[in-house]
Amino acid sequence: MKRTMLIGAAAVFVVAALVASDVSSGIRLVAVLLVLLPLGLYLGVRRPRLVYCAFALELGAIPFADVPGVNFPLALILAVLVAGTAVIQLPKSNRRFSGLEWWCLALIAASTISLIATYTSLYDLQAYIEWLVATTVLFSLRRLLPDDLRAFGRWFVYGTAGAGAFGILLLAFDPAGRVLNVLSIIGYGSTNNLRYVFSDTGQSTVRLTGTFIDPNAGGLFLVAGFVLCVALFRGFTRIALATVLLVSLGLTLSRENIVSLGVAVLIFVAFRNVRLGGKLRGVGIVAALGAAALAIPTIQDRLLAALDPNDVGAQARTAALQQFPYQVSGHWLWGLGWGRIEFRDATIGQEVNYVSNSPLLSVYRGGVIVGAIFTIILIVGIVRALRGLRQQSSEYAVVGAGFCGLALVAFQLDFPVVTIYPTTMVLSVLLAFLPELSRKVAETPDLPRPETARRELAAVTG
Repeated sequence: MKRTMLIGAAAVFVVAALVASDVSSGIRLVAVLLVLLPLGLYLGVRRPRLVYCAFALELGAIPFADVPGVNFPLALILAVLVAGTAVIQLPKSNRRFSGLEWWCLALIAASTISLIATYTSLYDLQAYIEWLVATTVLFSLRRLLPDDLRAFGRWFVYGTAGAGAFGILLLAFDPAGRVLNVLSIIGYGSTNNLRYVFSDTGQSTVRLTGTFIDPNAGGLFLVAGFVLCVALFRGFTRIALATVLLVSLGLTLSRENIVSLGVAVLIFVAFRNVRLGGKLRGVGIVAALGAAALAIPTIQDRLLAALDPNDVGAQARTAALQQFPYQVSGHWLWGLGWGRIEFRDATIGQEVNYVSNSPLLSVYRGGVIVGAIFTIILIVGIVRALRGLRQQSSEYAVVGAGFCGLALVAFQLDFPVVTIYPTTMVLSVLLAFLPELSRKVAETPDLPRPETARRELAAVTG
């Protein structure tokens, strides 16, 4: 009874806040939820894995999709449904919060105070609710049984690989992105989704975006998908999906994410308990992949441009770091606010040139306390990841290395995990797959057997 009341109270709060932030869409959302409520309750009780896998597939394939006719993010609705389902199905052995989850609760508490202290408009409330729902995905996934969590990870890989393949097809046959207009019913195609890289000669190259909208955000999705693919799949399926994800990642031309993956492989080789021959093979794989990437002129120019002091992106990052103390001056404690226009308007964002660093942007938006707790969460995640690298489970080792690569490179050079709620969800997913510090990782079963996928599909579809 207490559990049901908790779910109901949380759902009412989230829906009420979303309605307040956008009354017209909110009223339509309430109508849709009332219609779908019986179905949601049935699935939560009788087909919970279907709920988890549907959210994973949607998050990986169409993370920025809206509910048709409502213009409200589908990922947020599914995340709330997953939270309710996870609590209903809560296993008795996994009721207690881990240290990482307590730090996330502290982050939520500090962020709530920051919102109250800096609140100026409904945009602040909307941004906060989106971030809150995305952050609490961690709690939902940590409540799942191991098999359900692995199923979630595999369907997330299916989604990212499908989105990557779709992006490749767009670049090959529809570089203008007109096919995205077909997806206008779920919110795509209404804006220009094309992103370019300009060379010194002024020649432009279209970057892969597809359903990820932003190539750097897409790069984060693809790295996470690749890491989970290597961890959770075997045989030809792993090779096929990983190839699609790697090619897609290269076509995003997202330097920080490409380098993050390279660093992740090096961390895996350095900290994993493997023989010298295995370490040398790992270094050789990194060298071969790097040489293959640099053999493509566009990728070569993009990666090597980061070393050029005249690179526009590097100059903008340096200028943003120099301006950062002056921008937050007088607002160090609780930040400048959550729903600021530079977060919502790309043109104004370029003019403001706020810092491209996830911990510092957390300070910019929510204050130094929020930024400090966010940094602690990354550090705790790295510690967990390194511990997993020293254990027998290759699943935890691969995910841990991937998280370390992203935390040390991508999160220091870009900010989507702070301001874009689907990428915040990806961070929650990666944190959920890290091992506990309080128990032996080796006790957890390793990769699923090859026939698991067939049984899993049968279990999801009933």
